[in-house]
Amino acid sequence: MFTSKSPEIMTLPAPGSESGGATQQSPDTKPTEVWDAQAQRWVEIQQKTFMNWCNEQLKPTGKRIENFRTDLEDGLVLIALVEQLTSSTGGALYKRQGRYCKYPKMRAQKLENVTHALQMIEKEGIKLVNIGTEDVVEGNVKLILGLIWRLIQKYQISTGSKQTKVPSKKSMLNWIDAVLPDRHISNFTTDWNDGTALSALINYCDPTLMTNFKSLNPSNSRENCTHAMQMAKDKFEVPMILSPEDMCHPQIDELSGMTYLSYFLRTEGPGWYSTLNWVRKKVPELNVHNFQSDWNDGRVLCALVEAVAEGTCPEWRDLNKNDKLANCQKGLEAGKKLGIKPTLSAREFTSPDVDELGVMSYAARFQHTAPWPKENSYVLSEPPPPKVHWAECVQLTSVQVQDKVTPGHSALKNTIHGIVNVPVVLRLHVINTKATLKDIRAELQAPGQPVAIALKAIASDQVELTFVPLQEGLHKLSIWCRDDVIDGFPINLMIEPDKASYPKNIRIGTMSSASVGEQLQFQVDVSDAGYGELLVEINNGFNQLPVRIVRQGKVFTVHTQAKECGTYNVFIKWNGEDITEDPMKIEVHDASQCVATGEGLSRAKEDQPAVFTVDTRSAGKGELRVIVEGPHSIAKCSIDKNTSGTYTVTYIPVEVGLFSIKVTWNGKDIYGSPFHPKVTDPRKVRVVGGHVPGMGDNGIINMTHRKAYLLELSTAEAGPGKMVADLQLPSNRRVHLPIELEADGRATIRFVPEEEGDYMLRILWNDHLIKGSPYRMTCRQKRVPVDHTRVRCHGPGLQQSKVSQLSEFFIDGSQAGPGVPNLRMSGVKSDIMVTLIPQGNNIYKAVFTPDIAGAYLLHLTWSDRQVPGSPFKLNVADAAHANRVHASGAALKTIVANQTSRLVIDSREAGSGELTARCVGPNTMAEVHIGDNRNGTYSLLISPSEPGRHTLEVKYGEDHIQGSPFLLRVAAPPDASKVRCFGPGLEHGILSSFNGRFICETKGAGAGQLKVRIHGPKGAFKVEMRRSDTKDRTIDVRYNPNESGEYAIQVKWSDKHVPGSPFIVKVVENREELHTLKRDTANGRQSSKAMTNGWSEEI
Repeated sequence: MFTSKSPEIMTLPAPGSESGGATQQSPDTKPTEVWDAQAQRWVEIQQKTFMNWCNEQLKPTGKRIENFRTDLEDGLVLIALVEQLTSSTGGALYKRQGRYCKYPKMRAQKLENVTHALQMIEKEGIKLVNIGTEDVVEGNVKLILGLIWRLIQKYQISTGSKQTKVPSKKSMLNWIDAVLPDRHISNFTTDWNDGTALSALINYCDPTLMTNFKSLNPSNSRENCTHAMQMAKDKFEVPMILSPEDMCHPQIDELSGMTYLSYFLRTEGPGWYSTLNWVRKKVPELNVHNFQSDWNDGRVLCALVEAVAEGTCPEWRDLNKNDKLANCQKGLEAGKKLGIKPTLSAREFTSPDVDELGVMSYAARFQHTAPWPKENSYVLSEPPPPKVHWAECVQLTSVQVQDKVTPGHSALKNTIHGIVNVPVVLRLHVINTKATLKDIRAELQAPGQPVAIALKAIASDQVELTFVPLQEGLHKLSIWCRDDVIDGFPINLMIEPDKASYPKNIRIGTMSSASVGEQLQFQVDVSDAGYGELLVEINNGFNQLPVRIVRQGKVFTVHTQAKECGTYNVFIKWNGEDITEDPMKIEVHDASQCVATGEGLSRAKEDQPAVFTVDTRSAGKGELRVIVEGPHSIAKCSIDKNTSGTYTVTYIPVEVGLFSIKVTWNGKDIYGSPFHPKVTDPRKVRVVGGHVPGMGDNGIINMTHRKAYLLELSTAEAGPGKMVADLQLPSNRRVHLPIELEADGRATIRFVPEEEGDYMLRILWNDHLIKGSPYRMTCRQKRVPVDHTRVRCHGPGLQQSKVSQLSEFFIDGSQAGPGVPNLRMSGVKSDIMVTLIPQGNNIYKAVFTPDIAGAYLLHLTWSDRQVPGSPFKLNVADAAHANRVHASGAALKTIVANQTSRLVIDSREAGSGELTARCVGPNTMAEVHIGDNRNGTYSLLISPSEPGRHTLEVKYGEDHIQGSPFLLRVAAPPDASKVRCFGPGLEHGILSSFNGRFICETKGAGAGQLKVRIHGPKGAFKVEMRRSDTKDRTIDVRYNPNESGEYAIQVKWSDKHVPGSPFIVKVVENREELHTLKRDTANGRQSSKAMTNGWSEEI
């Protein structure tokens, strides 16, 4: 079970709190109504924000989330989301994350997909608590929001550090407070409602934007938020995952605010660049590129403190890089002198995995540091030295880009042209010897990420400056000597894209095969390919597939879809040049084009080979797999490829039943799969009773003319099938015989021989002759005189009938000789029409449907003579009302296997009817008995033979009673041998240090009652028993003796001793007695006394 629970999700702030804002109540408004309204709005904002964030990540996939309750249930969107997040953090270009169902329809397939997605999340190091696969499939929005927040923390807010103990929320607030000290920001909710704080943050990121933020009217909150958020989107590409209306709403939740604002201060965000550029300007000599590894040796930290307050750390240039911890400690101590409290320890600063957000927030504190006080110094003697004009100490000699060298005087007047990733080299001449290499620093204003600048002395008066531009556009280079800008600077450099291309450096993620209609995609990485344009063409020599290319940085994702199977060539060109000598191949297959035919798909015989054919010639290249599963076995299967390109599949079933044949082509089900053949064994169709009625020693069945012949057969062991019987008459006509089937597998063949002579009876089970078939039969007419006294009547209609229900009974005159029955049914209020249906051999079926309840007389004559018993008395009752029958009893909750439980069925208000019941267990039917209490109620006794879920069906008059079918929980029977008792309380000990605790573990012992009885000196101990909850199977028993002596402990489970019971424990006064006791026990000399006093407790 995968679970996730974020303590920050769905925790409603109290009205008027910092997170929720104050709420004005009207006198008629109940507090709970205000609370519910606030909570509802709060949750709506969080759902929208999290959904917008997810859709931002899903943009390259073309998928969207519109409803957390339904859109994640099949797992596909969740898998796509996790794949996008993992690939954005440096995952492989194309990595098959494991198999999952791409077209889930059944619940099991959806559960499998969600499980796969949660496993991917756990592999990323995200701990999931209290969320499972079913929570996502069933749309538990509360837990889904918790899961999304975990993803946001991991991939949006977290800096990847595993060592920091500072929460992300605190680090974010530290940085915001450092860059906006006059705003006094303390939360991510109400402090941002009026839009002025957001405007100030944008101005910090780019001082040319939102310059009027101080004059904004806070009462125009919506207008301020709209303008600021649109500016952030246009200038910094910060997506509006949070709407301006929600940003200015007093019920904005904290997690939504954190998620939106994290775009400003995450790595390479606008706030991150602004703080980094300020640091680079303060310490240009160290060429700082990040807030992690560049700070590990402490030199940047010390240099920044010195740059902010001269004299606090002047020796930073001479620090030993290897003495990281001491350097970081020195910088932090120097920062304390300026009133800046460290957010990280010196040891955390030295870690390569240091929290980047923590370093950035600490560095930002120095931007608004109070001036460092300097001591006044007075020169009393020598005159001051002449002032050095540092701007004139250094001159630009030349600028070189590739082979082109531009003189310095020309470079100062004109724009220099360069190329991306091509070094720019400047030569500087140091005119004044007072200027050294340490006095010279440079700063490059470049689009995008910061560019490293290298300074080195190539002679005593010559300095070389080198940098490599990373992006095209205008660059502005400034060079200082001490605090003065060198004359002629800054200079402009226009960097153009590198037109050179390197197609061979392109890396491709491959996909060897796919299905028709399936969305295909692979990735192309052009990071090292230089300049160029990507062109992709996919065809099979006849048809060209549509191609959609999505770019994300230096990686292109190619999407396509094939409508026909076959081998497709993928031609990829970069800047018009093929990237490989041979095109990439994609095999497209279509399992739906596979055709399976043959008798083996619909039926088979036990222990005999069954064969079918699979034609895959139109399905493309692939692999055929076949799995044949029976009710309790897997059939051996062989696949042989034919010269025609088809496959012959042979399997031998070893049992009867309904089989499942799963046929796949490249892992996809072919059309019609899975198939369900019926495996039968006609040899196992047996005659009920073992003897064929009327069969003589010669194997011929003798029948009586015009007397019904009845043959009962059992098909219970013959497997699923259909029985067919036909009879060849003496006149050579063949007739099809009706078969009466019953639920227990019995089949009855009944016919009346009307012709004298020889017959032939053929019986087939699933189109195969059963054992003994065909049967030879003969019929000879027997003359019977008319005798009305031999007429017999039988059937349920003569016992009891119900209003509006069809009733029937049979009139058997087969022994009464020639004749025709004549009958009439009369009652007090009305007569009933009776219809006679000849059955053959002078047997008739009488059917009737009464309309009025009451007593009736049935008058019956045979050949105009009244038969014995006529007139018959019939009682017609009202119809039964099953919905008025109730069941009650403890058995509806829990019963125990191999024990009899009782239910009471009350039918006193349901009219007359027949009560039936059956109980079906996991593997067997439970024994059920019904007893009539003679008062309108019944006792239903249930005796299950196995534990597990049972289904109890109770019907009254063929209809389910109230609550039927019932689901019963059958527990395992008690097994005292499975109970384990252990602990110091079952061992001999010394009174002063005796620990009277022991454990009774009843797990696996079935349902039962635990009884613990302890006998010992009267009043010498007290006993406690407890368990953590009612479902706990572990019982903790404690007794605390205060007198030495012998204690007998009996532990019984359902009145049977558990292993080791009774336990004899002796408590002695000192160690010597204990030693003697253990020695006597080892030598078999231990004796025990019967205790008459005792204490007991039962659970």
